[in-house]
Amino acid sequence: MVKEIIVFRYGHREVRDYRVTSHCSMVARAFGASKIIVCGEKDASMKKSVDDITERWGGPFKVEFVNEWEKELTKLQEKKFVLVHLTMYGEQIHKKEADIKKADKICIIIGSQKVERDVYKLSNYNISVTNQPHSEIAALAVVLDRLQDGKELEKKFRTAKREIIPQERGKKVISLK
Repeated sequence: MVKEIIVFRYGHREVRDYRVTSHCSMVARAFGASKIIVCGEKDASMKKSVDDITERWGGPFKVEFVNEWEKELTKLQEKKFVLVHLTMYGEQIHKKEADIKKADKICIIIGSQKVERDVYKLSNYNISVTNQPHSEIAALAVVLDRLQDGKELEKKFRTAKREIIPQERGKKVISLK
């Protein structure tokens, strides 16, 4: 059973990828990942935005930056993480999810720029949601949900200062602290 999931964002470019990487981070956090490792340009503004969300809506969730993707992914494999690369060229998730779920620790790799061939080789699995062009944000959400059987939808965030009370109509947010 999966105990820890992290996300690895390959190739972040500060000006071009700010919003998409922020959204990938928010999806990762909301759908049960414990952190996102961003390989590429260090983006203090994006990190601050995600840290502010984690501060208000709860965690734990971390944003880390690294420069060398191969070194970091190799280090994760040494720590027994199974590397799952999301790509429209991979095998479909529904055909491999049972095998992937056997891992204790999973690192989901999502690209922002053209991914080097060696990422495909280093990964334990190259997985697609659909073999059509699509958003890495959508693919990340689908894969996180499939790997956790929807249990992440009931997750409570320990350090939350705010919580949404679901309503049929309207909005209700309460302060917890």
